[in-house]
Amino acid sequence: MIREAKLEDAQAIQNLICFYSEDGKMLFRTLAEIEENIADFLVYEKSNEVIGICSLKFGWDRLVEIRSLGVDPRFHRQGIATKMIQDSVERALLNENCDTAFVLTYAVELFTKFGFQIVDKMELPQKVWNDCQACLHKDNCDETAMSLSLLPLKKLPLKNPPVLKDSGEVLYS
Repeated sequence: MIREAKLEDAQAIQNLICFYSEDGKMLFRTLAEIEENIADFLVYEKSNEVIGICSLKFGWDRLVEIRSLGVDPRFHRQGIATKMIQDSVERALLNENCDTAFVLTYAVELFTKFGFQIVDKMELPQKVWNDCQACLHKDNCDETAMSLSLLPLKKLPLKNPPVLKDSGEVLYS
């Protein structure tokens, strides 16, 4: 089940971030940084254990960044990352101050299923590059920048928020 993170999830979140940041697949975050920004995190919980994480960073030029997406390797290929992306996009759709979701990723095929398209990194806001200064690959970034316009989805006349399926298809909830 996906839920908003609580302060007591901070150590489990950091454990997954550390796992992925060791080889440069994710930006390292201190426990204090995670605790300060716990409201930005979502967790996937199974049997009272945090097995998936994702952070949503709102606020730059009507953009939201999907970041720190990771799943415990014991649970890979079970659709958890897909569900976390779907939930993240649905949350972004509910935010009136957000028109576009973006990500820097190695999982291009996964985000393509949701309609994300590859964009030039230079299109991303300067604020993002502040985070990049702490990255192992800052001088030779090999991540792919992708974005998804939320405006077409927001214009749908729905009583309930849309549900995005991993095919990119929009279903009514």
